[in-house]
Amino acid sequence: MAIELEEIGRNLLHVLYDNYDSGKYYTSSVLSNALELDEPIVQQSLDTLSDSELLLNTDKGYRLSEKGYSVAYQRATSYCPHL
Repeated sequence: MAIELEEIGRNLLHVLYDNYDSGKYYTSSVLSNALELDEPIVQQSLDTLSDSELLLNTDKGYRLSEKGYSVAYQRATSYCPHL
């Protein structure tokens, strides 16, 4: 299960990174629909990413923090697929 959550977290970071310039916040339901996954598992991953300070969590939804953007940028521009 931990590997699955880790992969979901990477996918969430990727989706939020790709949409970062829009300035929008996304709810867990929108993100679960985008990833085609059940909302409770996505919410668990969002909570973990928020606790790690990679996401901003507001009443509007979730968005990458500066730290999260930096991590996602490094992943997006790396040649290493395991980052």
